[in-house]
Amino acid sequence: MYSTKNTFKYAPIALLLMASGLQAETINKEFAVASGGLLKIATDVGAIDIETHAKNTVLVEVTISGKNEDDMEISFKNNSGDVNIKGDFDRSGFGFGSNQIRVTYKVTLPQTYNVDLDTSGGSIEIENLKGEVDANTSGGSISLENVQGNVDIKTSGGSLDLDNIIGKIDAKTSGGSINLKLPKNPTKDSKLKTSGGSITAYLAEGVAVNLSAKTSGGRASSEFSVNGRTTKRSIEGTINGGGPELILKTSGGSVRIKEI
Repeated sequence: MYSTKNTFKYAPIALLLMASGLQAETINKEFAVASGGLLKIATDVGAIDIETHAKNTVLVEVTISGKNEDDMEISFKNNSGDVNIKGDFDRSGFGFGSNQIRVTYKVTLPQTYNVDLDTSGGSIEIENLKGEVDANTSGGSISLENVQGNVDIKTSGGSLDLDNIIGKIDAKTSGGSINLKLPKNPTKDSKLKTSGGSITAYLAEGVAVNLSAKTSGGRASSEFSVNGRTTKRSIEGTINGGGPELILKTSGGSVRIKEI
């Protein structure tokens, strides 16, 4: 649900723009859709923030600022209840960099909806969604909270935070840490992998999984009793009798399983 916290969330950006004398361009769109549709965003640059409400509409607010804001073109399509947003940045003008342009996509969806998100330069945040999530960023973090649906996420340069995901999880990062919180027993397998950070999985007391935790550059530890094999760098076995697979792998950090 939408809350007034967003007013404060984006206030520092607004103040920064005012202080620098820049006038941000804001694009607002509203689309009538049906529950269970698909939002697809493919953008050359931009942070993406997804929230939900109890309406069959998609609300979009795109904020563009910076010296090269005129070189950013946003297009929209509404096809049979699916919304497609494309952001093209013309790099031929003044070059490409975070100091040249800032783009933020703030989207409010029906509570049951699917998302396919791809940004080449920005973070991705999703809250309170029932639907499939496919999200990829080449230069930012990804944060998911209260998602009911299968999740496939990847970042090349940021951390991953997953809180209360009910569904299959496939999560990868090439340059950041991973935090996973499972307050309920998972219904499907979860696989989390990082090439350059630690992994911490917080599990509720009664969570039952088949655990495989491995690290090439740190230690593996668990606050739960594991029925299986434990070494300095790996833990293989079952927690609370076993259940869906929980696979945690890192090449450059520790792996910790903690109790919530």
